[in-house]
Amino acid sequence: MNNPAVLELLMNNRDRTNFRRKIGSERILLMLPLNIVMVGRIRGTVDRSRIAAALEKLRSRHPFLGVRVQIDDDGTGSYVAEDVPAIVIHVEPRQCEEQWIDRLKEEFRTPFPIETGPLVRCSLIQSEDVSEIILCGHHAICDGMSLGYLIRDLLKYIAEPTQDFDGSIYPPPIDRTTVPSPPSTNPLLRFIMTRINKKWAAKNIRFSESEMCRMHEEFWKHNSAIQVIAWDMDPRTTAGLVERCRAENVTVNTALWTAFLAAQYDVQGDRRRYRKRSALAVSTRNKLNVSVGEAFGFYASSLTVKLPYSRRKSFWDNARTVHSRITKELSKTNLFRMFFSEMVHPTLLDSIYFRKYSLLDEAMPKRLLSKMGWHKITYGYALTNVGRFDIPTTYGPYRLEAVYGPLFYSDVEEKMVGVITVGGRLSIILASNESVVGDVTRLKEAAMGYLETGLQRYC
Repeated sequence: MNNPAVLELLMNNRDRTNFRRKIGSERILLMLPLNIVMVGRIRGTVDRSRIAAALEKLRSRHPFLGVRVQIDDDGTGSYVAEDVPAIVIHVEPRQCEEQWIDRLKEEFRTPFPIETGPLVRCSLIQSEDVSEIILCGHHAICDGMSLGYLIRDLLKYIAEPTQDFDGSIYPPPIDRTTVPSPPSTNPLLRFIMTRINKKWAAKNIRFSESEMCRMHEEFWKHNSAIQVIAWDMDPRTTAGLVERCRAENVTVNTALWTAFLAAQYDVQGDRRRYRKRSALAVSTRNKLNVSVGEAFGFYASSLTVKLPYSRRKSFWDNARTVHSRITKELSKTNLFRMFFSEMVHPTLLDSIYFRKYSLLDEAMPKRLLSKMGWHKITYGYALTNVGRFDIPTTYGPYRLEAVYGPLFYSDVEEKMVGVITVGGRLSIILASNESVVGDVTRLKEAAMGYLETGLQRYC
């Protein structure tokens, strides 16, 4: 027992199992069928046993990799690290280029065992020369950047399994002590919600993990026509896009938004009012009073912007308008609006999608569902752009060839887009419901056509 390596492992395990965190405003996401994924394509032979060993080691570095959910009698909950099994790793032999997309869809459809944990999974689409690693997490515990850092750390320890990690990164909570300016709430609204919560609490309605799985099943019956496509730009074209955006005084994010809006207008038209509304993901990692750094956790918010596209303007004039709209909206929006969910009884939040999919006949969640706009498609696009993600592309004998994501699937957004740039290569992945959107490749081709036309003199 005097072996230093054994003692270190025991200390790490002790620290890991002592982790406990109260669930905050992300409680609103807990029962939703909202898994988030990121995919890394690897050159080199990747072995399952090495992935398992690396993930087990990383549970001591990133506590949220080994938690389960414990719901208290009052409906509030905590993330608990005791008695959580190992991360599940699914492996299948790689037989074609698009196989990983089918597996990604399956990851969306599969709920997490929240009562036993863990809330993260891994899939390996494996061949001798190239493999895809798919990381999937419950959105309540992680964001896109978290999965990006996890891909990096995972490859690092697969390549060098004996190396030590730099220490645990404990994710700070997002609460009223860490947020510089919590959103203010109307006293009358607080009074009304107190009365509503009291009436709801008297009903003593609770939802078990099995009931959550039933709701997820109903959700996917209604969204079975999910389609996912992925593509990327070569480094030269990516560099040309960056250069042109600088010349036009807009961001790459803005140019992508504009291209997708133009494609939406061309392919789908603008008769649907929701297509003028977009949801832009925003990281809150650098907006807290405490340092978040590379912590694995949920540090994301969204910006709702009305972004019409005008055919009377050039692409880059439209891009400048979009840039101005986003900048203006960002300056006046409190990115911690999720705090409002803390005014609502936790199990009333849970009940929203149970009511939506006819698994609960109660008036209160029906009214809340309509008030929040979750009863219908509300946005034309939801776009998450991680931006330039500065992680290595070489890990010992392995090369990270491409990264796709982050991506989630929602029935509130018509189209969901994930963008990331790794190793100078910009990658895009898009999900939608084919029964609503039709063949999504038309949108891809139209959007890329706008970007290619705008870049001709730079590439």
